[in-house]
Formats: sequence, structure tokens, C-alpha cells
Amino acid sequence: MQRSLAENTYRYAFPATYLIPFLLEPLATIYVPLVLGRALVGTHPEVRGRDAEGWVASIPMDMGRYADVVLNMLLGVIILYFPGGWTHYLFFGLAASHVWIYVFDHGRLLRSVPAITVATMEVDWWAQAMLAPVCGIVLSCLVFKANCQGHGYCIQGMPLVGICTAAFWVHTIVHFLLLLYVVPFFGKPKPEEDPCKDLGYKDVASVMPCSWLTTNPVHCLRSQLIYKHSPPCRFWFSGKEHMLEVNEKIGSYFTDKIATGESFKQMHSLKSFRQQEED
Repeated sequence: MQRSLAENTYRYAFPATYLIPFLLEPLATIYVPLVLGRALVGTHPEVRGRDAEGWVASIPMDMGRYADVVLNMLLGVIILYFPGGWTHYLFFGLAASHVWIYVFDHGRLLRSVPAITVATMEVDWWAQAMLAPVCGIVLSCLVFKANCQGHGYCIQGMPLVGICTAAFWVHTIVHFLLLLYVVPFFGKPKPEEDPCKDLGYKDVASVMPCSWLTTNPVHCLRSQLIYKHSPPCRFWFSGKEHMLEVNEKIGSYFTDKIATGESFKQMHSLKSFRQQEED
């Protein structure tokens, strides 16, 4: 029965969970929305302007990939409860699948995602904390497998379930406490002086298009229609930074050149792709 459960775990995890969804993800999240968006914009003349751009724009990147990876690892360590005939197959499949996930996300960030901002380490810290239950399951599996194997204990029935559960919770709590109190001691010390302490609003606004002024539509309308600024403070859209103009009198300091459009029509082979990258 245990061998059958191990095989079922392997069949469920690889390739059904580890690989197939991520092979289909480029089609479901990039290609199909693009084709449908082009079809809608091309057949509905009333869809124009920002609405038309929104229909053909790429989907923004989110942090959901952390959850995908942790879930895959959780499914992987569960097989340690069972006989080891399928263990190496599952972990080899896990490694190969995550190579594909990394390659896909790398290409998506460079070629598809319009923008992504990770301003703090909070998401990464919680991703590390989510690994605590995964490692706790590993210890629980070790306690279960060592039972009645000459390691000083042989427990049967529900007490064994309680011991394995206790091992899981003890490891999870200790793991979390180590992340919370011990790991920070090995981090890089904070600089004594803030390198940005002497920067003013002008310094930041000249390199960042997003500010309180450029993201406030009422202020932008007031600047154009009431105060008649020339040039007025324009509203910031991602990808339209070149529309912003400098007017230091009203606090507008950012300007940029229009981005060069990319054409993917000739990218039918790896050779043409490399040629376009070199150009």
C-alpha cells in the first residue's frame, strides 16, 4: 500500500503539478491574451486610446511564483513518508521543472512584463518563513521512518502520529525563531550615514517619473485648465514617461525619450532572435 501511495504521489506531482501547468502558462498568460486583445481592438473601432493599449498590454508580474515554488517543495517532501523507490525520480523531476520555471520567468521579465518593483525584502522574508513547515515535514518523515528501526523507540498507532506531529511543530517553531532572531546577526550592517540624506525632491523627481504630482489627476487637470502652466504637469502612465515635460516652477523635473518599438515578426528562429538582440 505504501509503494502504491508513493507512486500516486509521484504521478500527481510530476509532471502533472511540477511541469505541465508551467508549460501551459506562457500560452495562458502571454500568447492567448495578446491574440484576443489584438482581435478585440482590431474589430471594435470604439476601443481606442488607453483602453486599446490596455487590451494588448502584457499582464503585470506578481509575487505568486513564491507560492508556486513552496507548494512544489511541499508536495516533494511528502514522498519521504513512503518507500524510496520513487523519491529520486520525483526530485529529479522537481529540479528539471524548476529550471524551466526559472528560464520562463527570466524571459518573461525581460521580454513581456511591462514593469515590476520590489522595494523591500518583506516578500522574500516571508517566502523564507514559509519554508519552515516544509523543513518541519522532513523532520516528521525522519521520525516516522526511524520508528522501530533500532533507534531506541518503537511506537504503534496514534501515539506515532502524535510524535510525528510534535516533531513537525517543534521544528517549524524553532526554524521560524532562528529566522527571526539569529539570521539577522549575519546580515550586513547598516551604513552609519544614509547615502540619500542629502537628496531633495528635485533630485528624486528628476530620475523617477512617479511622484505625488504626476499621479494626482486633479492636480494635473488644475495645472492645465486652471493655472494654465506651460508646459503643464502631465499625468504619468507607465510606458508614457516621454510625455512628461520639465517645468521647474511647478515641480516637474522628469523628462525622457520615447522608447524604441520592438518588432517580433522576424523572430522565427534563434538566429534571427540573436541578430535582433545584437542590433
